Amino acid sequence: MREGAVRRLLRSSGRGYLLEAVVCFGSLVVLIGLGVLMLPMAFANEADKPFAWLLTLLLLGGLCGLWALIQLVSKVVMPMREVASPRAIVIMLLLGVASLLTFYSHWTLSPAANLMLVVLPLIGSAHFLFLARGYLARRG
Repeated sequence: MREGAVRRLLRSSGRGYLLEAVVCFGSLVVLIGLGVLMLPMAFANEADKPFAWLLTLLLLGGLCGLWALIQLVSKVVMPMREVASPRAIVIMLLLGVASLLTFYSHWTLSPAANLMLVVLPLIGSAHFLFLARGYLARRG
């Protein structure tokens, strides 16, 4: 009987990296999910179109960044796995970081919210970039 991919992953040495990803990016996943649910309501108000478009751009950038992080975490946890090209990962990650910094500059958050929504994701991104540096620095 074949062992499932998730079960094999949870038994591997990469489970610490999965825990790190959940801790660092879990709050952003929840925030993006709430933003997606709120998006139709933002466009329903005729008076506040600039906010609705800003929210749309932030959500798209956040989704791009999360896609890039999923690719990075997959490569770190399972090095033999085929993932997106290094250039695509870096571009999408930069879009995500730009979205995160734009979010930070537009809203005043409590120190705890800053830690969960800005500091931890930036530290986690830097760490996964460091761990996947061999793959990302490849030529061709």
